[in-house]
Amino acid sequence: MSSSSSSSSRLSNRRSVRGVPTRCWCGRNLVTYAAQTKDNPFRRFYRCELALQRKTEEHLFKWIDEALLDETKMVEEKLEEEVKELRKEMVKLLDLQSSLTRKMEKEVKEKVEEKVKEKLEEKLKEESMIATETKKKMAGEMAREMAKTCMQKLGITVLVVGTIGWLCGNVIMS
Repeated sequence: MSSSSSSSSRLSNRRSVRGVPTRCWCGRNLVTYAAQTKDNPFRRFYRCELALQRKTEEHLFKWIDEALLDETKMVEEKLEEEVKELRKEMVKLLDLQSSLTRKMEKEVKEKVEEKVKEKLEEKLKEESMIATETKKKMAGEMAREMAKTCMQKLGITVLVVGTIGWLCGNVIMS
């Protein structure tokens, strides 16, 4: 930076304005000028419109290129801050999404287990009823079979006793 630039910067540092200024500290509008010095030929700057009339007062002076650099830095800082905030929000959202996903998985698992349990209970009841019916049928068939067998045994016994009685009667009579 040249000497006139640094001296101007020192003066403007008293009432420093970051970025591109819109008004002077006194409230007046700013005018854009081009420097006509050997050190800064045609270098553009902002100047309070009142400063030309009152040269003893310190009104706003700022090089346009420095103002644009300040503005760029401010925008970068704001963007970095917004990116940090966005990252924080993304982390929060991802944590929330993860939490909700786990909760939903748990609920789905519980519902599936409940449905499986219901189906198993239904199937168990059905199988139990089939087994009971089969058991009744088998018991009925076995009872008929046993009754038939008992009748056969009784018939055979009566036949044997009758035959013995007839034989005894024939032997005694003879």
